[in-house]
Formats: sequence, C-alpha cells, structure tokens
Amino acid sequence: MPRSIASSNSHIARGRWLIFSAACLWSLAGVFIKFLDLPPLTIVFYRSFFAALVFTPFLRPSDCQINRPILISVVSYTAAISAFVSANKLTTAANAIVLQYTAPIFVFLFSRLVLGEKISRLNWLALVVSMMGVGIISLDSAGEPEMAGVLLALLSGVLFATYMVNLRRTQEVNPVYLTWINNIACALLLLSLVKSQLALSFNEMLILAIMGAVQLGLPYFLFSKGLQTVSLQEASLIALVEPVLNPLWVALTVKEIPSVATLAGGGMILVGLGLRFVWPLVNKSAAPAHVGG
Repeated sequence: MPRSIASSNSHIARGRWLIFSAACLWSLAGVFIKFLDLPPLTIVFYRSFFAALVFTPFLRPSDCQINRPILISVVSYTAAISAFVSANKLTTAANAIVLQYTAPIFVFLFSRLVLGEKISRLNWLALVVSMMGVGIISLDSAGEPEMAGVLLALLSGVLFATYMVNLRRTQEVNPVYLTWINNIACALLLLSLVKSQLALSFNEMLILAIMGAVQLGLPYFLFSKGLQTVSLQEASLIALVEPVLNPLWVALTVKEIPSVATLAGGGMILVGLGLRFVWPLVNKSAAPAHVGG
C-alpha cells in the first residue's frame, strides 16, 4: 500500500475514533440530567458556561473571528441542546436521546443538497437499518402524554443536523475556539431567560461543572477534530452509539429500565453500524485468503 494511502487511512481511522469517543461522552447526558432537579434551560446555561470556562485558557487571540458560518454554528448549537435538554426533562432519557438521533436522516439530506456529498450504497443501508431501530423505539412514545418531549427531541435532531453540516464550513476554525464560542454564546443568549433561576446547591454546581467539561465541551471538541477527516454521513452514523449507550448508563445508575422496544431498537442500530463499519473490515481481511486459494 502506498505511503500516502496508508497515511490517509490512518487519519480517517483516527477521526472515527475521535467521533466514537465524543459519542460515548455525550451518552452520559441522561445520567447527569436525571440527578438535577433544575429547569431545563438552567441546566443548558450552566453546562455551557462551565464548558466555555474550561476552554478559555487554551484560546489564542489569532483564532478569534466572527463570520456567517460561526453565527449559524452558535444559533443551531444553542437551539439544539436547549431542545434536547428540555426533551430529557419531559420524556425518558432513552426516548429523548434516540429520537434526537433521527439527525442522520437530515445530515444525509442536507449534505447532499447543500454540499453535494454523494451517498454510498453502504451508507444508505446503514442509515435505513439504523433508522428502523429509531422507529422501533419511537413506537413506545406514540400517543403518550410525553409527546411534547418526543417532538422536542425530534426538533433537536433537525437542529443538530444543521450544526453538523455547518461544521463543514468551519473546518479552518480552531476546534478549541469553535467549542468556546459556541458555549459562551449559548450561555450569554440564555442568561436573560434564566437570571431568576440561577441559584444552585454545591452538589448541583459540581454536577454541572463536570457536565460542562466532560459531557459537553470535550466531546464537541473531539467531534469537530474528527470531522476534519471523516465524512458527515459517516460521522452521523458513528454518533449513533450514543442512543445505544445512554439508556444503559441510566439503567445502571438511576434504575430507569429501558423498554423492550428501546432494547430492540438499540440492537437494530448496532446491526446498522456493524454493516457499515465491521462488515467491510471482515470482507477485506478475508479477501487475501480467497485469492490465494
């Protein structure tokens, strides 16, 4: 294999692992939120505030800039996480996370229409199978009083897809600055809405500080870095490990047991990811033996 191809494959593999790591950290959201008896927007405000605080020492003045893609990033980011946290308070963590992850449908659509990215057959197959899993889980929510939470989760999926596609236009921006500006702007935009709800206990402040650093700031930084070498479609599919892991963490910590539909849908998502990322590796490793025979 030529050195340039090997290097390219190495960068892609590294990007995939960065996005996978981001999804694993994102999946902790449901656990943290269930331990907080606070209004949703207060959670969003403090989480973003602490995320920005953590990244402030790493800023470089030369990286700071404001342009249209960054403004779109800020607005879509703020709206997406506000809708998601609100959904998490109105419905179960499993449903909120999974329904948010209709996002790949919109990522595929937007990346094709806006950026002209072609969609491979393998990506189509993985998307269809994974979205079947999302559909199975969503059956649990049909007609229940938590429909408001379900609709907010779906809205967060559209907004998150907008954020992801827009990241293609911010690839030259330092991920440290992008993570910082998104979170500090989010906190400032929400300040007027939560100024009467800012009181915290020490435990609440500690949980929110950890969320800001570990569950929000770091994974968005990793995701931005990973997207520099991975396609939008692949990134949106890899991020689907979050709805699989989130109900598991919640079940282990707060005993919110996922339904049969959530478990079956999560299994279907794993099948979709396996078809996209594991099956090609199996075929590749088996090919030399076949030729040699």
